[in-house]
Amino acid sequence: MLSTLWELFLSICCFSKGPEDVPMSREFLILSLFVYSLASFILALPGQPVEIALLSGLIDSFLLAVLCYFLLYSWRKPERWVQVTTALTCTGIIFSVAAIPLFYLLAYIGQEEPVALWLFLLVAILLIWNVAVMAHIMRHALSSSFAVGVIAALFYIGVSTVSINSLVPQQNIL
Repeated sequence: MLSTLWELFLSICCFSKGPEDVPMSREFLILSLFVYSLASFILALPGQPVEIALLSGLIDSFLLAVLCYFLLYSWRKPERWVQVTTALTCTGIIFSVAAIPLFYLLAYIGQEEPVALWLFLLVAILLIWNVAVMAHIMRHALSSSFAVGVIAALFYIGVSTVSINSLVPQQNIL
């Protein structure tokens, strides 16, 4: 079953499946939110103290769930929330796991090394791909165009970034 789920979320990351293909399971949603929080926490650790990274991860997961519900409710499709939020968290986990080694390597080598430019480029590629996947998921969830999906994805990223920066004192230690 785990390999089937892995294939499903990789297919979503490759734009061949959508959130409607995700199993409708509140238990799996709770598990995916927990793992998403953990991945966000680990991703924040190289640049933040433990308690700040933990708070950032929890806020990120909370905002993902709440903003997803808000958007779906606004489009009169709240019944899709479990599948869409699960799709967003599980694909987010994949991108976070891919980015974790890059963040830790950047923290280890420093930003001045020539290889850091290549690492930043890889992080930028992952970020753009992640936004595209989020847009793909939201396009399906809202039954709208890809442009609306991009706007929804950027809305989430903007609100999440501003909220975390407002609620959590940033202490960049990279």
